[in-house]
Amino acid sequence: MGMFDLTATTGVKESGKYLQPGIHNAKFVGIELNDLVSQKNSQNYKTMKLTLDIDGFGEFNHNFFEPTSDKRTPGTWAENPSPVEQFMVAVRQIVDALDSKIGAAIDADNIEINGKHINLKDLNFDQLVKLIAILTKPYAGKELEVKLIPQSNGFADIPGFPAKCDRNGKLAIQTKFIGANLIINQSEQRKIDAAKNAQPTNMSQTTSGSVEGLAEQLGIEDTSSDLPF
Repeated sequence: MGMFDLTATTGVKESGKYLQPGIHNAKFVGIELNDLVSQKNSQNYKTMKLTLDIDGFGEFNHNFFEPTSDKRTPGTWAENPSPVEQFMVAVRQIVDALDSKIGAAIDADNIEINGKHINLKDLNFDQLVKLIAILTKPYAGKELEVKLIPQSNGFADIPGFPAKCDRNGKLAIQTKFIGANLIINQSEQRKIDAAKNAQPTNMSQTTSGSVEGLAEQLGIEDTSSDLPF
């Protein structure tokens, strides 16, 4: 057999589509409790996996890692929300995007499953994710928009820090990443522009191109020493 055997190309297909940053039309598929295993230390990490069907791309998954701290940190103008608060704001954005009635029931502490009242103030991570999965299951197929921003690992993903605190310490939305009539703020537009103009990475000068992206997904400060992996 010669070196140039064209039959070796039989069945070759495009490996995958590149998901561009920006605002995309999508359909909600579902939420589930998920486990990820670290390739570095084989440790398991729990996540809430959000699955969407993005127009022109297909199935897209985003894992919201189980937060490990409810402590706020000092910021330049105000406190930074805790990882737990970042996660909870993300959850609230998702349910509000699917049906405002879910959020209204949460506000009224009036969530019932099979006729049983659910104490929303006493849920662990597993219970919360399973509850959100149940509440959102009827909305599979609902059309909505999702915002994806360039990460330092080169991929577009859901913004890692959806929450902020105002000067009075009240929790607020920093960026709306799912729902209707989404917009790109100035900071996000700068990231998109920078990604378009980025030069190829010199791999001989870097040990990892994904640390910052992991930090954003984990909802922690952008330092490798904080990473659980």
